[in-house]
Amino acid sequence: MEARNTTAGGKLLSCDLDDACSTLDCDAVMKDYADALLASPEGEEFVAHYCGVQYLRKPTAEAG
Repeated sequence: MEARNTTAGGKLLSCDLDDACSTLDCDAVMKDYADALLASPEGEEFVAHYCGVQYLRKPTAEAG
């Protein structure tokens, strides 16, 4: 999958490629906050960066 663009127009860097990226429990984050995060482009960027683009397509019920 090709890298997505941020709302600013730059390429979204995956957390796997970012040395300064914090590790998150993405399943827990998505279980609790998926609706809020995926409701905006900035939230989608957060999810894609910290958890990976696969979480953008993952239904909330499967997240935990």
